[in-house]
Amino acid sequence: MSSKSRISVFEIIADSSLTGAPRHLLTLMSGIDRVKFIPTVIAPPGPLLDELKKRKVPVFQVPMSGRSYIPAVNAIKKLLKKYDPDVVHTHGQRAGLVGRLAARDLPIKIVHTEHTYTKEFRLHNPLLHVGHLRAMKVLSQFTDHTIAVSKAVKEFLVKNGLSKETKTSVVYNGIVPLKKKVGENEIDAFKQEHGLTKKDIVIGTIGSFNEQKDTKTLIEAIAKMLKKSPTIKLVLVGRGHLRRRLEKQAKRLGIEERIVFTGVLKNVLPALKSFTLFVLPSLSEAFGITLLEAMKAGIPIVATKAGGIPEIITHNHNGILVEPKDAKGLAGAMMRLLNDKKLMKKLTQNHDKTVNQFAADKMIRATEKIYTQLFK
Repeated sequence: MSSKSRISVFEIIADSSLTGAPRHLLTLMSGIDRVKFIPTVIAPPGPLLDELKKRKVPVFQVPMSGRSYIPAVNAIKKLLKKYDPDVVHTHGQRAGLVGRLAARDLPIKIVHTEHTYTKEFRLHNPLLHVGHLRAMKVLSQFTDHTIAVSKAVKEFLVKNGLSKETKTSVVYNGIVPLKKKVGENEIDAFKQEHGLTKKDIVIGTIGSFNEQKDTKTLIEAIAKMLKKSPTIKLVLVGRGHLRRRLEKQAKRLGIEERIVFTGVLKNVLPALKSFTLFVLPSLSEAFGITLLEAMKAGIPIVATKAGGIPEIITHNHNGILVEPKDAKGLAGAMMRLLNDKKLMKKLTQNHDKTVNQFAADKMIRATEKIYTQLFK
């Protein structure tokens, strides 16, 4: 550690959206103790950097997309040599690669947070998947500490030799909504913009349109439900490379008029508050911060038994759990909730206690403790 009385930490992330890992990093940077730590963020241009600047967190823009990672490694290494931080903390696969390669030969402690991999997670290309695992094993050799965002993530990393038990900690994501309250006028405006009426039973989800989120199965389930309950509307908040495929699926099933694609929303609360049910149909989910957001909004939840989800959702206590990739089972669980108002009330009454267990302050203090213990 340097002779400074404060620990200098460079956070590195390859995604500057305000979803998933970037939102986690924004929460960490918003609450980190500025008396004990000097935070700086390296990331590509995007909304994340804009929010960090508002919070007066120093940032450096480094593009990290594209097939070649060498320019990003060189750019980051140049910054690390110039500013000589005590700790480099990488988030996600791309940043975990370029950030750790840039820091490995420097006198800097390296921390990596794994936000993605569980036993269920698979890349579409099997060869690429194997390649990623091999790279993770190599990178772990010069990583001082690994943070897993759930027990499911830690179990996968340790079991597959991607991190040592003694160098891996579980630190759950913490929740602090970007906007704590939402007015009825904002909810009404959202409904009007997206064609939602008082007659509609609104089922919604928030997340990227990719293979792991399995929005396809949710659409299949909605098609089954519409046969008995024609006033249902599905609201899909997010973006991703599978959007066109999902739109074609809805058209093929003849339900395209009952599905709303909102795109990415800067403030998701008006959408959440318009939902009757929140559904997370993932095949793999390292944690599932959107579950906590839905709880914060008081929305009943149906989710799959995947990855870290059962660490948040207890079946019939604060949500309903179903098997992944089971459209019939998912439809049945949603219909069960819609037809049982007492159960819906029971589940939402247990939300506040769950949300408190995953408070942002707990995540921030646990991460700070890991930084500090690197130098003991």
